[in-house]
Amino acid sequence: MKPPLIVSASSFGNRFLLSLRSVLIIVSVSLGFVSFGQYQFSVGGNYVHSFGDRSIELQSVTYNLDPTYGYEVSANNAYLFSETKLQAVLKVSFRQLFFSGSSDNLTYYGHVNKLFSSAGIRYGISEKIGIAGYIEAENNLALDEFNTGTGDLFRVCLSAEGSYQLTNRFQLNCLLSRAMTPITDAYLITNPQYQVRLGVAYTITP
Repeated sequence: MKPPLIVSASSFGNRFLLSLRSVLIIVSVSLGFVSFGQYQFSVGGNYVHSFGDRSIELQSVTYNLDPTYGYEVSANNAYLFSETKLQAVLKVSFRQLFFSGSSDNLTYYGHVNKLFSSAGIRYGISEKIGIAGYIEAENNLALDEFNTGTGDLFRVCLSAEGSYQLTNRFQLNCLLSRAMTPITDAYLITNPQYQVRLGVAYTITP
């Protein structure tokens, strides 16, 4: 794999437009679930901090990784099981991560865009506190290369989440995620294995 490339201003603009279209697709798909009365629909936003190995050797070159950070937006659908404290949750999300680092003769920086879905179960410990577990799948290649790419197209992660209900509409979330596969060094340079996400969700339908 080639080392990460510096992202030019024109490339950034093109990727931003692609990202905006991706967000609109996410919202459109998720709104389709609202027609089912048993679903609860919400939208959310998180700050994302990714971490893992601070240095990676690839093709006899050692890369020193700076902290990777970004944001994500999500459309969330929860199926309410009657007379239980359980919810089946499906999320469709867009994430953008900014990475940087250096080697002996190279300083690099850039960003990656990820579309991903999460499926899991949430359990209400009390009226305000909940816990959840998810399995997630995201594009492992760049979005503009995904259709023509081969090999490790998807990245699979396991995530655990804690939530606190501030009001009837607003909920605070904290999530820890670990990539399970693929976790080869070539991919971890731009998208580390672990993530912490902190954010808020807003419930649109009751």
